[in-house]
Amino acid sequence: MDKKMSRKRRLVLIRAAASLASSMVMQYVRSRLRKKGKKKEGIAYGPIVDRDEKRIDFLNNQIYKDDMTCQRTLRLTRASFFSLCQDLRERSLLRDTVHICIEEQVAMFLITVGHNLRNRDVAAIFNRSGEPVSRYFGLVLHAIGKLKDELIRPPSLETPTKIAGDPRWDPYFKDCIGAIGVTHIQASASKNMETAFCTKKSFPSQNVMAAIDFDLRFTYVLAGWEGSAHDDAVLLHATERENGLHVPHGKFYLVDAVHGAKPGFLPPFRGATYHSNEWGNNHLQYSRELFNRRHSALQVTAERAFSSLKRRFKVLDDGIPFFPSATQVDVVMVCVILHNWVLSKGTDCFILPESNCKPKPPSLQREQIHDHSHMVGFRQALADKMWEDHQNYPRSDADFLNTPIDYHEMATSFGNGMASGVYAKSWGDLLAANVTENEHANGGNDTSAASVEDFTLPFTIPRGGNIGESSSSRAPKRAKLDNDDELTHLMTSLDNLTKAIEKSKYVDVPEDLWGNLMDLPGFEEAHLTHYYAHLVENPAIAWSFNKLSMSNKTMWVVSYIKNHLSV
Repeated sequence: MDKKMSRKRRLVLIRAAASLASSMVMQYVRSRLRKKGKKKEGIAYGPIVDRDEKRIDFLNNQIYKDDMTCQRTLRLTRASFFSLCQDLRERSLLRDTVHICIEEQVAMFLITVGHNLRNRDVAAIFNRSGEPVSRYFGLVLHAIGKLKDELIRPPSLETPTKIAGDPRWDPYFKDCIGAIGVTHIQASASKNMETAFCTKKSFPSQNVMAAIDFDLRFTYVLAGWEGSAHDDAVLLHATERENGLHVPHGKFYLVDAVHGAKPGFLPPFRGATYHSNEWGNNHLQYSRELFNRRHSALQVTAERAFSSLKRRFKVLDDGIPFFPSATQVDVVMVCVILHNWVLSKGTDCFILPESNCKPKPPSLQREQIHDHSHMVGFRQALADKMWEDHQNYPRSDADFLNTPIDYHEMATSFGNGMASGVYAKSWGDLLAANVTENEHANGGNDTSAASVEDFTLPFTIPRGGNIGESSSSRAPKRAKLDNDDELTHLMTSLDNLTKAIEKSKYVDVPEDLWGNLMDLPGFEEAHLTHYYAHLVENPAIAWSFNKLSMSNKTMWVVSYIKNHLSV
């Protein structure tokens, strides 16, 4: 009886459990069907259209309003900028998105490299967060980099227009296709690699070698070498690497004396006067001086191209870079591509005029003595032919060659178009002391006379809010003195400092130091003034210097100028 009751109870429990389970399944299915039948509501966003319109107005009124504004902000003219954006759009290298067009993407990139701004500053300017600024910087960087095969091309094998027909260089340099130049660009490296990037300069740098034609176009670039690498080692690597620097048969590049004479590369003569400031008013004495003078006048093309590149893109010439090592090299390459892009559309104010560019001082690196006999003989034959033609040249203009220029007489003919020194300043003058007055006196509305160094952003970078704000911009917290012991310790320390200052003895410099320094011949007054300031800061050196002979004083000054004032 008990067994029957137990079995019935078990069946009842099983039926109840099955009924409960089936009802739960039915309830779940019905709820899913009801949810599926209902229309899903969309997520409500803020007024994105209004914000996008404000950004477009900002681009039209503050970024590329006119040519002057566009050059100040983007370092390009409006025509060059819009042509670049259109080209990237047509090649499908960049694409417009829902809320950011290609023009804004490229503008953020150009402001970053043109003014060396951090991502947070660019984000604040365009009212965006840091993520899209960083992302589109990489996209634009790679998009422009894909134009390298079209814009960085080998030079023409024809005689350059700068040389053709000019008796100074034609026919001697008719087979010259360009100049090789080397520059150092500040780099950031890890601690274990920092030594390899250190040079004679006070900061780590990367060695950038380039071949440049006489139209200032870069025809080959090799960037990324450590700053401590010798220039000749970089050139050797460029010629040996795959798809490296190739010199066509019968052609040659002009190089610095540090490289040595080798097939395809023609340096100046060592031991002969080379730079124009070394001649003064002296006449040419022999063939090697004439060759070096004309070599210098062409080789300066490389320095002019690098100077123009750094004037346009401050990321190459201003401060420590904040990119990874690989990106630092890519930025150099992309800036070169943009430089060639600008020249393909015409020149602008960032291209350094030829009259304003002087050859850089001789390289301080150890010279290479492995000269190739063929190039040595070729160079000597050119020099001898130049000298022979120079001696036989009609001397009707002899009275005007290698003679000082009377600027006061020229002023009556050329007026304000000639250098008069009215804007000249020494290192001790106050910056921008009388600029406004002089500009109004000479026509302050002439924007073409403005220096590109003054081309800063025409608006202030927003600093408020969360965007672009860093902990370093906040006011530092003041430490609290919780008890009298800390205050007593502070007062004791200040008292000890005061006594130490009173006990210190001020050492003066010799009274005749300035006169003895100015009596040294052959130096510019600005250099001597700079060295005098150094002696005043170091009285012990000043007393030792004042007791030296004239020749030893000269050696001290030359050493100081070479180590501290040479570029």
